[in-house]
Amino acid sequence: MQNADYKFFVLNDASRTGSVDILINPNSDTLKKYIPTGEYNSAINSFLVQKNDSNLLIDAGLGNKLVENLKNYGLTPEKINAVLITHGHGDHIGGLTGKDAVAVFPNADLYINRVEYDYWHNNGNVLFARIVQAYRNRLIIFDINDKEKTIISGIKAIAAYGHTPGHTMYLAGAGEKQILFWGDITHVMPIQMPHPEQSVSYDVNPEEAAQTRQKVFEFVLENNLTVAGMHIPLPAVGKIKKETQGFRFISEN
Repeated sequence: MQNADYKFFVLNDASRTGSVDILINPNSDTLKKYIPTGEYNSAINSFLVQKNDSNLLIDAGLGNKLVENLKNYGLTPEKINAVLITHGHGDHIGGLTGKDAVAVFPNADLYINRVEYDYWHNNGNVLFARIVQAYRNRLIIFDINDKEKTIISGIKAIAAYGHTPGHTMYLAGAGEKQILFWGDITHVMPIQMPHPEQSVSYDVNPEEAAQTRQKVFEFVLENNLTVAGMHIPLPAVGKIKKETQGFRFISEN
């Protein structure tokens, strides 16, 4: 997918079936309407962003197929210049180090929101600590003021707190050809699109996550953005449309 001076590629780590059990107190009638089988399609995705000679990753998935996926685009890990992290859950940062705890991307700067960094650092998370150690000489911890910050030319970090305390989205491109990598704004697409008020057990702050989701959907509509999600089933990229009940996601093939 090409967008102005940028090219974007989905790096699918896994496609799988999700369970409604992760929803917090879901309405039974809503479940019957949107997910009558109790299961839905989900995924674990990260994204490759290319501009000129730069190769950026947004998240690193679990790492199951990340290096293999990059090979499909003629890239080795050494050619990745930066990795932008949406948040610190394992299915977003697991691919950053190998079994030997060494950085998979030795030439990449690792970007993370200071709020998110502090949360995981203060919790003593072992995986997070290992990653910080592996990238200690290339770690860039940034602050977001007024809810957004340009961190790399043409790429803005946007605060989207709730799923985790420092959950961050990234907006790339310019003008009408922008794409928003929204991280974990959604997990259960069939429910959370029409009912953005519905949160999941993975949310650190479910109420804030629901409020953020509603605001993000409205922001996407207002700016006619293309969106890409880490748990949206392939092709994982599309547009949002307002419906009588909530919103609808329309995939772009």
